[in-house]
Amino acid sequence: MQLTELLAMPRLGLRPVVGPTADAPTVRGVYTTDLGDPGRYLDGGELVLTSTTWYREPRDADVFVAALAAAGVAALAAGTADVGELPGALAEACARHGLTLLSVDDEVSFAALTETVLAALGGGHRRAPSVNLHRGLVAGLAAGAGAEGLIDVFARATGVWCAVLSATGTLRAGGVPAVGERQLARAHREALGAGGFPAVRAVAGGGELTLFPVQSPAAHRPPAGYLAASGDYRDWAPGVADAAWEVCALLTLDGAAAQERRRIEARFLREAVDLLDAGREDAAAARLTSLGLELDAPLGALYVSTTGGPYGAELAATVLEDVAQRLPGCSVPVRAEGGGYLMLAPDGEHDAAGAAERLAPLLADGHAAIGAGGPATGAAGLRRSLEEARNAHRVAAHGTGTVRAADNGALSSYELLLAAVPDDVRRFYRDRLIGAVERYDAEHDSDLLATLTAFLDASGSWQRCADQLHVHVNTLRYRLRRVEELTGHSLATLRDRADFCLALSIR
Repeated sequence: MQLTELLAMPRLGLRPVVGPTADAPTVRGVYTTDLGDPGRYLDGGELVLTSTTWYREPRDADVFVAALAAAGVAALAAGTADVGELPGALAEACARHGLTLLSVDDEVSFAALTETVLAALGGGHRRAPSVNLHRGLVAGLAAGAGAEGLIDVFARATGVWCAVLSATGTLRAGGVPAVGERQLARAHREALGAGGFPAVRAVAGGGELTLFPVQSPAAHRPPAGYLAASGDYRDWAPGVADAAWEVCALLTLDGAAAQERRRIEARFLREAVDLLDAGREDAAAARLTSLGLELDAPLGALYVSTTGGPYGAELAATVLEDVAQRLPGCSVPVRAEGGGYLMLAPDGEHDAAGAAERLAPLLADGHAAIGAGGPATGAAGLRRSLEEARNAHRVAAHGTGTVRAADNGALSSYELLLAAVPDDVRRFYRDRLIGAVERYDAEHDSDLLATLTAFLDASGSWQRCADQLHVHVNTLRYRLRRVEELTGHSLATLRDRADFCLALSIR
């Protein structure tokens, strides 16, 4: 690329200060530095970017520019955001050494400049990545370009459009032309169900997507997200799939710093929870406030546990992290007693069940149990919400289905009492009361248990129950008399009816 081509790009904000001359070298790469003498790191043909923070006196400019000229760089582009204005000695040194000097507008980041130049150096659609792509990706990450910057560099260099998805398939950055968010989410769901990556999924209306996993910085966790790229990776030019994996690795690296911050915050939250449990509400309030949580605004506790699949209990953390990404003002998830994870969410509003549903393919034969405490203010209120979340989780854990949820409304139900009873005692109770009915149904192909359930659901109304079952009342009486004979309990008494209700509620 010629320097005149760069100067013709208005979005780059480049203005010539010295040169360029007609015989200026061709731009073959980009290099960012603030070293006083970067010569040994240059190969020649680079557009060198610098903020000139290395400058202290005129001699510094001569040393810096001489090193660039000796290496054969194409030009020097200097920014003034950190120094206010370019040193006059820098322009003089460039003129002496015959080096083109460009100034960069303050509002143009070096990351954006690097991405655009490297993309322009790449050439056509779905092409093999140039040798500069790796440098561009790393430079973008180092400059804080984030996910948007990384996939933009990749797309411009290869012609493959990408979207970054969350762990649950929500669009976080980028996009694929003609592919909507629902299509991306569906491709993600199908890929999880099929297992194995990279995964190629067809898109409604034509076309395909390839999904690559972005590994979590935390050990033993599910992928922190996914890179959804246009097309089938098996049809790409050589090296493009490897470059896509590199983007995934850099996205993981980009999340590592945030993961370290969350680890520290989790320690503080764990201490705050322990203080609340110990009744030391003032000390707990200080810890929670230091985490940036507003105790005057309603907060509700969430307790999530997961079992089964390749990730076991760690999938619960991913569920809550997804909630935190969607809902500002949440705390970080923290490991809680019983192997689950705990989090505080504003106003008690959340979509933990929805996040768990989207990750259900990773549960295999296991399940997710979600307990939610009511919203509360102040440390005392949070203590109550935490207790509600723990007990609601106990109720949810004894439910049915892949994703089981309960809130503080379940805490005034008999389900809480049953949840506190050991599993073997519950099973013994159910079998002792209605086991004989189940065995009778299995041996005689009858439906006495279904009839008993319908009768109790009809609040003991013979006629309403008979109508719902489409049988005569006498037939209903005969069936229920047989239930009484098998169990030794009478449906005429409220106490025995309550026993039957409890036994039927045990799964």
